[in-house]
Amino acid sequence: MKTRWIALATVMSLGIAGCGSEPPAPASSRTETAWITPPTIETAAVESGSLILTGTASPSGRVVLVSPSGQDFAAAADEAGRFRLITPRPSDDTLFTAEIRSGQARYPAPGRLLVSGTAGGPIAFVSAGAPTRRFDPGPELDAVDSDGKAFFLSGRAEASTTVTVTAGVQRPIAVGPDGRWSVAPAGLPEVIQVDDRSFAPRLDIIGTEGLTPMPGGWRLIWTAPGGARQVTWLPARQDETPR
Repeated sequence: MKTRWIALATVMSLGIAGCGSEPPAPASSRTETAWITPPTIETAAVESGSLILTGTASPSGRVVLVSPSGQDFAAAADEAGRFRLITPRPSDDTLFTAEIRSGQARYPAPGRLLVSGTAGGPIAFVSAGAPTRRFDPGPELDAVDSDGKAFFLSGRAEASTTVTVTAGVQRPIAVGPDGRWSVAPAGLPEVIQVDDRSFAPRLDIIGTEGLTPMPGGWRLIWTAPGGARQVTWLPARQDETPR
């Protein structure tokens, strides 16, 4: 079984300094400090060899997508904070960092954008301690995440409906108005079920970092910015065969 390597880009997160209020400065010397919002990716898709992202960030901010090799792709958010960024599709499986840049300061999003280099492969935003947000078409279950202790299940369904998730215990899970749902079970059995479909996630966290095709899907092992090792299993649709 072939594993495609992913070199992770390490980006230092810089804090935002606020202005002091004591004593008050003269009006002529006061400066206004705006909060800087790291980018949130709302959609990601591959079309005609290009990776197209849309989302929100600081109004008029400079949104930058950084590859592990340090190559930058940038776009400007509009006055409402909306952005659209188009880059060439990577030829290899890649974990990108999305950030806002202001001068020399960088404000990264708290996770990585996974883009498979293989047609039909997964595209998703993975984060430590949070469920994966998958963007490519998936089955009833989008992803299973673990750091070896905690687990997250996540997926998409018709907005404002309910899915039935069985992970040891059967539970109805509300789907949000954005069509996404997630749940954090206390443990994870070998087989879980979402509505009428069963899944057998492969969550071995010991192994080579990268995206690996697995029976029924793909397994991603990666290291989060804080150094925590993470594993994400992304199931394939019934009509897909990972390779």
